[in-house]
Amino acid sequence: MLTPPLLLLLPLLSALVAAAIDAPKTCSPKQFACRDQITCISKGWRCDGERDCPDGSDEAPEICPQSKAQRCQPNEHNCLGTELCVPMSRLCNGVQDCMDGSDEGPHCRELRGNCSRLGCQHHCVPTLDGPTCYCNSSFQLQADGKTCKDFDECSVYGTCSQLCTNTDGSFICGCVEGYLLQPDNRSCKAKNEPVDRPPVLLIANSQNILATYLSGAQVSTITPTSTRQTTAMDFSYANETVCWVHVGDNAAQTQLKCARMPGLKGFVDEHTINISLSLHRRSRKRAQENEATQHG
Repeated sequence: MLTPPLLLLLPLLSALVAAAIDAPKTCSPKQFACRDQITCISKGWRCDGERDCPDGSDEAPEICPQSKAQRCQPNEHNCLGTELCVPMSRLCNGVQDCMDGSDEGPHCRELRGNCSRLGCQHHCVPTLDGPTCYCNSSFQLQADGKTCKDFDECSVYGTCSQLCTNTDGSFICGCVEGYLLQPDNRSCKAKNEPVDRPPVLLIANSQNILATYLSGAQVSTITPTSTRQTTAMDFSYANETVCWVHVGDNAAQTQLKCARMPGLKGFVDEHTINISLSLHRRSRKRAQENEATQHG
């Protein structure tokens, strides 16, 4: 008999198995589908200057037609022909920051007088394109190119490790229950409670599920349990139970397996739950929907 928390896991794990079997893979509306039609990444990672898709399609020119200058953060200047961004406050300060010297030069002296006529709310600096307004830290330039508004730092991936609250001119990081904010006021670290029970990390691969401490050392009291191409895994802390999808050659042979881990001392009471009927119903429903679409 499945306990209620495990019953909640069944639809999730069944859906993950069905997604793993289908091809090409369908990504959620909040995800970007890589060109390989297998990998899904967060849309926030697209066009961020880093290749997150295996094929690099999230940074392809046809996906990211914007210039490199747009990849700089607010109040930063993109050095010509490079990916280097320097603070606008360091332009025309007598110290060359860009390799080509575009942040310094005669224009700094010749165009400085034009700044007073531009009407910038915060600051103005001469550039090769003419005088340009920029804002104080944590603010960004409005569409009129003169006034400033608060910049939502929380919209930038990685600003905070877990929770982020935007404030006027700043931001505050926080942590979920069970974690402590670190001295850098950005990252979080798990509490070791109780102290005699250090946190354990469960890792699933194509051969087994093993348990390690956060240091990387294997938990000697837990013998890895054998698996096959595990595509999903979840742990019920209240029931001390881990469940995983044991992938077969087809949907009918794919199984949902669960095992108890009392006191995190090992896998016991391993049992199999038949989910092939649920997958069959999902596949049949999808086929009916596709047929209705074709005839519609």
